Amino acid sequence: MSGKRISSLARLVAWVLVIAITVITLVPLGLRPVVTASPSIERSAAYAALGLCMVWGYPLRWPWVLLGCVLLAGGLEAAQHLTRTRHGRFDDFLVKAAASAVGVLIGLGVVLLLERRSQATTRG
Repeated sequence: MSGKRISSLARLVAWVLVIAITVITLVPLGLRPVVTASPSIERSAAYAALGLCMVWGYPLRWPWVLLGCVLLAGGLEAAQHLTRTRHGRFDDFLVKAAASAVGVLIGLGVVLLLERRSQATTRG
């Protein structure tokens, strides 16, 4: 798969994740899918995957990606106060923001590694 195709696929997956995270965060608690016993693991995985996919799709805009992921986490935590069965908590925001940062850092590492590999292939 070419770099452009991977980038396009990463963008698609990232925006699907934004929609899924938004819906899952704001639906009534009884409708929230439970994959593991720990919601913190699920939060961390979702936001790390979001940061990774966003950076992979928009590598030159990584500072904006990080800011956007953190703002999404904060905005959705605040929006939970508008629902009857959900409640936003600052510690949940911190978990999501930290996971986003980890995802962005991993994504940057992958992008840099792939760029170096591509440059080495074209040179030799």
